[in-house]
Amino acid sequence: MMASKPATRSSGRCPAIAEDRLSSLQDGLLHIILSFLTARQAVQTCVLSRRWRNLWRSMPCLDIDQREFDAAASGARGDRVAWECGRFVEFVDNLLMLHGASSLDRFRCHVTHGYEFKVVERWIRHGIKCSPAVMEVSWSSSAFFSGLPHSAGSTGCRLKRLHLAGIALDTGFARQLRSGCPVLEDLQLERCLLDSPEITSHTLKSLVVTDCTSYFGTVLTITAPALASLHLGISTTGSNWRGW
Repeated sequence: MMASKPATRSSGRCPAIAEDRLSSLQDGLLHIILSFLTARQAVQTCVLSRRWRNLWRSMPCLDIDQREFDAAASGARGDRVAWECGRFVEFVDNLLMLHGASSLDRFRCHVTHGYEFKVVERWIRHGIKCSPAVMEVSWSSSAFFSGLPHSAGSTGCRLKRLHLAGIALDTGFARQLRSGCPVLEDLQLERCLLDSPEITSHTLKSLVVTDCTSYFGTVLTITAPALASLHLGISTTGSNWRGW
């Protein structure tokens, strides 16, 4: 019979902890990593280590998404939904108060339901104040969101890409496109209500208009001499567009 091998005695030493090379990267590189996360996920990285504690406060991208707090989607009761809505408002208010970046590369805000227009408008105004190069605002409620600030366009505007969904856009929006967004190249409108069915921009290169409507006109006029890509989607129901 072969002799059994003697049992090995544990050395009692703890396994070596892998070196944290990620945290040794410069802030700019870590900000790029955070740019792939939603605002809530980015804030949660503060528990990773002391190095990450305040990185989210200066990240150049803010991605605010109510669906991360949305109890209604899971079939929760009304009181639970109201509680989650309150948590979302508190989170966004604190986020914008503590976030210290003076300018943003991207500002994204996706809201589903449950808020007065003035609350969401306050968040959007903060995003516009940071002069983002990319701005996306999506309102998924059954009613149009009527409160996009006119300050979205100005002579110092850095906006190159603007995506809007579920927004009521008054005549001031058409004026902003003409003269207030001097570097805008990409415009996407989805389920929007246009007071002025006119889109004029000398810098626009890509335009997408999907399921939009207007109470004050049945023809959408597009003047965009630099346009290279155009996508128009017309719903067969609930739309009063006669032609483009």
